[in-house]
Amino acid sequence: MEGDTERRKKKQRKKKRKFGYYLYAVVVLLLTITNITLGTWLLTYVQNIYITGTVNSEENAIVAWIKEDPMTVNSLYTFWKFKTGAYKLPIYLESVDVSLKAPWKVQVVVKEKQVIGCVISGKSYVYFDAEGLVLKKSMQYEEGIPIIEGIKVKNTEQFKYLKVDNEKVFSYIMGITDEIAERKLHPDRIVWEDESMNLYFGGVRVNLGKSNFGDKLNELPPVLEKLEERQGILHLEHFTKGSTISFEENTE
Repeated sequence: MEGDTERRKKKQRKKKRKFGYYLYAVVVLLLTITNITLGTWLLTYVQNIYITGTVNSEENAIVAWIKEDPMTVNSLYTFWKFKTGAYKLPIYLESVDVSLKAPWKVQVVVKEKQVIGCVISGKSYVYFDAEGLVLKKSMQYEEGIPIIEGIKVKNTEQFKYLKVDNEKVFSYIMGITDEIAERKLHPDRIVWEDESMNLYFGGVRVNLGKSNFGDKLNELPPVLEKLEERQGILHLEHFTKGSTISFEENTE
């Protein structure tokens, strides 16, 4: 009987030692995982966000937009989020690219929507994109941006859409500014007048009418090159493919 009791005690002691070993191993494993996780989190905690590419928007506004998601304090999460497209761009941005300069430094390169025209409101130039979104207001005129005339604007708040008195005419203007940008033409002014969309290139006024802008604009580059320093009106309002283009020269 005593021998059996002793054997049982030995087995119990062995079981306790094994349990102690297992428990120790589990604790060590958990501590290791915790240390690795904590170390990784501390290493990837975002300390700096660098913004490049801003022209009309504010860097602080971009940083604030990124930080709206509280998880972006972690650089790996931020990188994953923007690489997988799990975000909604602010209305004034075309695209954004995120990379890591270091585990704790995030580099953000933004591409803003492009200015295609401006209107004058009071003493300010109001610059807008191809959808009529106001990108900026300034007292200074930027060379190379066509000035739009012939419409009245009601709302010129930055990052809001222009409100105009004549939506139909404004749709003509939006269409033609897009066509002009594609063909890399640079009119000084785009004016809606006398029921026609007219472009001004120095001393030449190009009458386009209110339809088929694409076909008419295709004819412009070689014609304008031939006119050089001449002044007058180029009539394209009734132009169709194969028809003759007339130029009414100003001899005064």
